Amino acid sequence: MNQPSGKRRRMRALACILATGVVLGAAGCAGPPSAADRSYRGVVASPSVTPGASPDPSTTAVPGPPGLGTPLAAWLEKPRRFGVTLWGSSSCPAVPTRIEATARDRVTISFEQAGDKACTADLAPMTHEFTVPTGADTVPLTLILVDGQGMTMHTFVLE
Repeated sequence: MNQPSGKRRRMRALACILATGVVLGAAGCAGPPSAADRSYRGVVASPSVTPGASPDPSTTAVPGPPGLGTPLAAWLEKPRRFGVTLWGSSSCPAVPTRIEATARDRVTISFEQAGDKACTADLAPMTHEFTVPTGADTVPLTLILVDGQGMTMHTFVLE
C-alpha cells in the first residue's frame, strides 16, 4: 500500500485548515438571517409612500416623489406583498430580522446592522420585499420599522 509522504500529509492538513477558515470566516461576515422574502440593492419599484409630516403624530406617511436617502415603502402586490427601501452603508446594510403582525392593520419589522466590521461611508439603497404576515389583513396597512433596541426608525402607511 502506498503511504502519502510527510510533505503530502502536511499539504492536505493545511488545505483542510484553510478551507475551514474560509467557511467560518464567511459565516461570521454574513450578519443576521433575513426575514425578507427577497433583498436587493436598489429602490423599490413604484414607491407609493414616503415618510414625512402627517396630521396623526403616530404615523409619518405622505405621498410624493422620493429623494436621495429617503426611506420608501410600496405595495408590490396589493394587499399581499410590499417592499421597503432603506439607505445606508453598502457594505453593512440594515437586515430585517423579524416581521410580525401586531394588529390587523399594523406590521412591525425589526432591523439590525449587518456584520461587525468597518462599514463604508457611502449612501446606498437596499430594498427588502415581504409577504404580509398572517394576522394583518386590512388596508390601509401601517408598517413600523424598528431598530435592534426596539426604537422606531420609520413608520409608513400603505393605502
